Amino acid sequence: MKKICVHIVIRVDELMQELLKRTSYMAVSLSPDETATEGWSDRWILTGDELLWARDRMQEAYDRINGVVSAYLSETYIPPIQEDVFDFVLVLPEELSSGTDGVVKRTVREAFISYVLFCWYIDRIPDKASYQMSQFEENLNLLRVRLNRRRVPIRRPVRP
Repeated sequence: MKKICVHIVIRVDELMQELLKRTSYMAVSLSPDETATEGWSDRWILTGDELLWARDRMQEAYDRINGVVSAYLSETYIPPIQEDVFDFVLVLPEELSSGTDGVVKRTVREAFISYVLFCWYIDRIPDKASYQMSQFEENLNLLRVRLNRRRVPIRRPVRP
């Protein structure tokens, strides 16, 4: 049975850029009138100043995502540990639906983002935090579904 190797690389700096974009967008919708004091948006926007905090949340997300993909992790190739990079090397059966590797990569990236946003909004906007947690859980479910979907049925050996 042939296998497909999928290397997923999630860089902290790319995640931080995306988090900055998404929290900035949210801050614009929360902006007060013209009489706002300087620095009002610091509470809402996730910037590089919170990098240490964000790294810890990304590690939490990595651990939870790792639990979902653990059955597919490569046993022969373990990527070198690099600072500010989260790596997954998955070994997938060839029978998976076409395009699964791209969907898996995007879903893992979105799971990281939604988990960090959940943690960021938990004390700020509880409704938004619960939405982000539901997005995170939906991404994990989508990941499970994609990893288990096959083009051909799984054939199990039958004993005579």
